[in-house]
Amino acid sequence: MQQNQSTLTQDRNLIGEKELLYIKDYLSWELLAVKKCEDTANTMECPQLSQLVRDLGKKHQQHYNTILSQLQ
Repeated sequence: MQQNQSTLTQDRNLIGEKELLYIKDYLSWELLAVKKCEDTANTMECPQLSQLVRDLGKKHQQHYNTILSQLQ
């Protein structure tokens, strides 16, 4: 009985193929957002707006790093 419960708990902790594809897509979107923010910030003339967009890109990078660290 104890072994069956242990196996069920382990199975719940596994990530299925479909979920992995969702996570992969999400990570790709976050990296794309980082790149777009950096590119946009580099083309802006207003330093305050440029910094705001860079900060936004850093947030996307933090999201990416957080999700990635949870998967390791």
